[in-house]
Amino acid sequence: GATFMVLAPEHPLTERLTSAAEREALAGAPWWKKLLVKYRSSRRRAAVEEYRRRTAATDLVSRKVGDRKKTGVPTGATALNPATGKPIPVWIADYVLMEYGTGAIMAVPGHDQRDFAFARTFGLPIVRVLAAEGEDAGTPLEEALEATDDARLVNSGQFDGMNADEGGRAITAWLAERGGGRATVQYRLYDWCISRQRYWGPPIPIIYCEACGPVPVPEEDLPVLLPPLADFRPDDSGVSPLARDAAWYHVPCPGCGRPARRETDVSDTFLDSAWYYLRYPSTEFDDRPFDPARTRRWLPVASYIGGNEHAVLHLLYSRFLAMVLQELGHLHFEEPFARFRAHGLIVKDGAKMSKSRGNVVIPDEYIAQWGADTFRMYLMFLGPFEEGGDFRDAGISGPRRFLDRVWDYVGQAAGGPAGPGASAAPAEPIVAREALVKYHQTVKKVTGDLESLNYNTAIAAMMELLNTLREHDAVSLGVAEGLVVMLAPFAPHFAEECWERLGHATSVMDAAWPGWDEQFLVQDRVEVVVQVNGKTRSRVTVPAGADEEAVGRAALADEATRRFLDGKTVRKRIYVPGRLINLVVG
Repeated sequence: GATFMVLAPEHPLTERLTSAAEREALAGAPWWKKLLVKYRSSRRRAAVEEYRRRTAATDLVSRKVGDRKKTGVPTGATALNPATGKPIPVWIADYVLMEYGTGAIMAVPGHDQRDFAFARTFGLPIVRVLAAEGEDAGTPLEEALEATDDARLVNSGQFDGMNADEGGRAITAWLAERGGGRATVQYRLYDWCISRQRYWGPPIPIIYCEACGPVPVPEEDLPVLLPPLADFRPDDSGVSPLARDAAWYHVPCPGCGRPARRETDVSDTFLDSAWYYLRYPSTEFDDRPFDPARTRRWLPVASYIGGNEHAVLHLLYSRFLAMVLQELGHLHFEEPFARFRAHGLIVKDGAKMSKSRGNVVIPDEYIAQWGADTFRMYLMFLGPFEEGGDFRDAGISGPRRFLDRVWDYVGQAAGGPAGPGASAAPAEPIVAREALVKYHQTVKKVTGDLESLNYNTAIAAMMELLNTLREHDAVSLGVAEGLVVMLAPFAPHFAEECWERLGHATSVMDAAWPGWDEQFLVQDRVEVVVQVNGKTRSRVTVPAGADEEAVGRAALADEATRRFLDGKTVRKRIYVPGRLINLVVG
């Protein structure tokens, strides 16, 4: 799939390849062609040099990120694709970085988005070598197709049909046998610069002496405290704010006593936050950063929840420090966080919230109108926790109506017959079995969804339960208690009021979590869709596990179905157990 190569503009081979392309074109050429080659080569060299000059002046960060239009120039040289034996052009482009890998890439535009955009911009070939199961290998690609679990190799000779991982290993071994390449591992490790030129942060405890050089601050003088500054903002001088305080900045050398100066840099907040979880359980200890016994009891952290911006730097540094401290014998664990969950982003009416758009949601206004619990539930109901959702004013009325209906149901249950406790199986005769089944299914689902942070589906399950209870007029004190306890993590203030209304003097937070009875999780009857010639005509309820004959008899006995069978003969039955039966008539 490699149809061209790209070098970083700074790559040392750039000049050699540009010159080599000219020499190759001149070899054995007639005089008139040599003139043309030299003219074209001089223009190409000028274009390459100009592009390299512009790239050198470009901010490195902007080269790494963003959706800028792809730019680049050809060197005129070609490389040989060892898998196909075909020559492919060599370009330079600023989206390839010298410090990443070797500063040279083979471009596979069919399956890399940046290569795809570059190929589209400059009209370079795009060869498809991956396709999803059942997909035509010749279908043109509208965008780069990333490798997926079901992706298989196409247009790849003897490797056709292999999945992406298996094929990649096979091709690497095949190239190694022929001297065309080998598997290798590359590391991209850099020194971590922890110093920052600002006021806020722990000062780095070093003193500089002309005679002794850098000298650590004596342990008895630690920690080095920040001096109080009236103005700690950076200015145009380039001098750290800490250097402006002469009394703090100028100190005697701890070694020789001569005049010396403090280090004015402070440590990066990433370094500080990389071990804060170790300090939290031991904040009252002044003689140690963290207490071994306290740390062994409380850590590592069971579950860490944060934004996606935490998932790289902060967590990487936290893991790095934990591994170092564990290797030095100070910690009993290597991984600081057993589980990490990144929360999603909430947008407003389809657009990211920003002050310039004027679509920022101010919670106070919604809380004043709808109440804190309604607002809280709406945020959890918007979508999956790890994906976020779209905040729309019209949607908040849904959770409010649900809470209103719960209030009405609690009122009915409080004045109705006493039922069993929330942790027992509500079994009053007044409650239909369908409602009991739904209750126990809901308890199990909400319990599991809370553990997995699937708040939106837990709320949806409770809404379905209330609909079923209302549909069957199933009023039960026990069911009401169980529903209120399940609702407490989502709407705590509202649940407290409901709990008191149900006759309890203690807090709902002290109540036992409801349990479920497995016997109610197994449905004894199921609803089967009845189709006639592929069109849904009715539904019949049959015992769970009923065979095709029994379901067929129930369908033929159904009055709604019979209207579509008059004068016709059932020639065939298609049965999907427990779900559907299709009667083919003629």
